[in-house]
Amino acid sequence: MEPVSLGALRQYQQAKQALAPTDLAAKPPALLTPEPTEASPLIKSAEAFAQVFENVETTTQAMATGKADPHSVVEALATAEVALETAVTIRNRVVEAYQELLRMPM
Repeated sequence: MEPVSLGALRQYQQAKQALAPTDLAAKPPALLTPEPTEASPLIKSAEAFAQVFENVETTTQAMATGKADPHSVVEALATAEVALETAVTIRNRVVEAYQELLRMPM
C-alpha cells in the first residue's frame, strides 16, 4: 500500500470513531428509540391506501385460481382506481401549495 493511502485510511478510521463512539452502540440515544404511541392520521391513511392495493392483488390471484368471481375483481379495481385518483389529487394540491409558498415574497 502506498503511504498516502495509509494516511487516508488512518484518517477515515479516526473520523469513523469520532462519529460513532463505541458506547453509542451499547446504549441507543433516547431520540432513536420509538415510543409506543397511536399512529397519526397520515400513517393510518397510508396503511389503508396500501391495504386497498393488497386487496386488489389478493382478489386477482383468487380469480386466477378460480376462487373469486370477476365481479369482485372489478369492484376491487374500481376501489383502487378511486384511491389512486384521490392520492394523486392530494399530491397535486400539496405541490401547488408548496409552489405558491415559493412564489410568496419574503
